[in-house]
Amino acid sequence: MKLYQKIIGITIAFLLASTWVLTFLTIYYNNINLFIIASAGLFPVSLILTIIFMLTYKNHMLRNVFLIGMPFFLVLGFILEIIESYQIIVYLSFLFLVYLVAVNIILHFLRFDLNLIIVIFLLVIGLYMKSQHAAGAGIVMTISMMMTAAFLILIAVKAFKIKDNRYLSIIMFSCSVILALQFIAMVWKLQHWAGAGILLSISLPVFIIATLIILLTLPGSNFLEWTIEQKRILLRGLLIPWLFIIYILITTTLIPPHNEFKPFFFLRHQDKEVFFDMKDYQIENRNGLE
Repeated sequence: MKLYQKIIGITIAFLLASTWVLTFLTIYYNNINLFIIASAGLFPVSLILTIIFMLTYKNHMLRNVFLIGMPFFLVLGFILEIIESYQIIVYLSFLFLVYLVAVNIILHFLRFDLNLIIVIFLLVIGLYMKSQHAAGAGIVMTISMMMTAAFLILIAVKAFKIKDNRYLSIIMFSCSVILALQFIAMVWKLQHWAGAGILLSISLPVFIIATLIILLTLPGSNFLEWTIEQKRILLRGLLIPWLFIIYILITTTLIPPHNEFKPFFFLRHQDKEVFFDMKDYQIENRNGLE
């Protein structure tokens, strides 16, 4: 099957899934205009993107545009979610993000380090859905975490092929295995499966120790003299997923409310609740008592 045929298949599957999602949202909000407006933007744009790709899928610049589109739609969705407006555009942004994730996985199928970053975008979608208590959030998170762990294991195996940089080979193999174990432990914890506590008690201390080892040894590894490709492998295959795990651990354990994913770069503002339509009032000071 040729590459453009795979993209067409992904587009058809995406449009069918999007139709189901938009139908669910239309029923949930009881607003037919939601389906009409979303369809008017979603279907033509995705079809146009597919046609453009079919004509120029060998163009390197176009592939970069597909990659840049993922963080663009991700940031756009979070910004609109913060200002709590244009909710329909928020849904469209995350739907387009899912579409770009699928396309980029096909485009860069054998680039495990790059695919790892792409799957992390899918994981962010699952975390966002979880924070909104959306249906299917657990499935998206589980699939994306298991895919992330699978790509990390592939990166660990591929690390043996790095012959001209022994330090990079060792650090990529060991840390990829540790990261894979950490993601698997998170899946077990998310699904409340037996053994989740044991996996977390093993993976978390090992992760912390490995973080300290990286901080102590990387400056002395002659990092500045590495080739561009070696630096790229370290960044995509290790540092980005490593920092992502650190972010999740910090926001879910140190910043209240605990065990809840917080949006990137900010904490959602929570207004003070007023119960029974009663406003706060002060008791007058009488006889020295408040």
